[in-house]
Amino acid sequence: MKPQQIILFPLGLVWGIIAQIKRTLYELLNLRSVGSLPNIVVGNINVGGTGKTPTIIWLYNQLLTLGISSEQMGVLSRGYKRQTKGFTWVNFNSTPDEVGDEPLEILSALTLQPSSNPMRVAVCENRVVGINRMRQQSNPLSLVLLDDGFQHLRLKHDLGFLLCDYQKPFTKDWPLPTGRLREFPWASNSASALIVTNCPKDLSHQQAEAFQLNLKKQMNRWMWLPRLLSPDKSVKWEKSIAFFCSATSTPSSANGQAFLSSDSPVYLITGIANPHRVSNNMNGYQIVQHDKFGDHHIFSKTDINRIILTFNNLHKKHPALAVITTRKDYVKLQSIWPNNLPLFLVASHLEPLFDSDKKISQLIKNFIHEHKIA
Repeated sequence: MKPQQIILFPLGLVWGIIAQIKRTLYELLNLRSVGSLPNIVVGNINVGGTGKTPTIIWLYNQLLTLGISSEQMGVLSRGYKRQTKGFTWVNFNSTPDEVGDEPLEILSALTLQPSSNPMRVAVCENRVVGINRMRQQSNPLSLVLLDDGFQHLRLKHDLGFLLCDYQKPFTKDWPLPTGRLREFPWASNSASALIVTNCPKDLSHQQAEAFQLNLKKQMNRWMWLPRLLSPDKSVKWEKSIAFFCSATSTPSSANGQAFLSSDSPVYLITGIANPHRVSNNMNGYQIVQHDKFGDHHIFSKTDINRIILTFNNLHKKHPALAVITTRKDYVKLQSIWPNNLPLFLVASHLEPLFDSDKKISQLIKNFIHEHKIA
């Protein structure tokens, strides 16, 4: 541990204990509710940056390939950092203040033609209430994908995918504020499968096997307390570990600009938890400057004026300069972005390694069969 982490260790211990007490009480007192629709939960025990939104989008597309129609699927998020409360449908007239930036990004990624509510994306801090409202107001729905729902203890998870960053596995971390975990690592034992994200694209089978072995060893060390209380306590995800790398999409124009060549000079603007996941995958592009704002940053007119000034200064040396931002950031930028400033959008997406897509698809097929979703 670093000196700062040693100082904060008691606070991390308290945080983890409180989180565990809460989870234990929900289980012992049977406070968890069964959803009115089958649910697939995507979450983590880290604080941001593992790729939940790209995973939701990938799972949605996998469900499509397995014969589940878009009319049958809903996506429910809590709408992190929105200024509203309660249940709200997400549509193309929604603002980040009303529903949060990630639900708008999901809506944008999964919808080809804008309409009032084409994808049945909704936000609600109470997921049980949210699922019930979605079922009441959208009869064709057969299942709901939950974005960042692992810590929502009121709802029983039918199929849970927990994310683990290859570069920073949660089994080596500690609860806040000592580390970057929301709970002790043993809280992961209820997940149906572990999706390892941000893997190197050239990850070998030997490296994957070594990572998997170390992960299991580290997890078994964490499991001493749960197994002390319940000797038969197991880690559900140990036999279902899938590996994925991240890729960045080809930049697309946001305001009708010409095609961007792969060797163009770029001014990159990001407001996400892991900006290097985007910049490291922009092969060929010459990133002359990368402005990194905080995750979920709300862009102001002051930010825009500073971006314009930076662009003008860089443009003197790079006449073909273009600005690139993420799809997540664009939902917050589009209302204040100047029309005469060339803007291109990119998005991170998952790519499976070692037939991991087949492993996850089999779990989804079992889920579909178990819940008789046709």
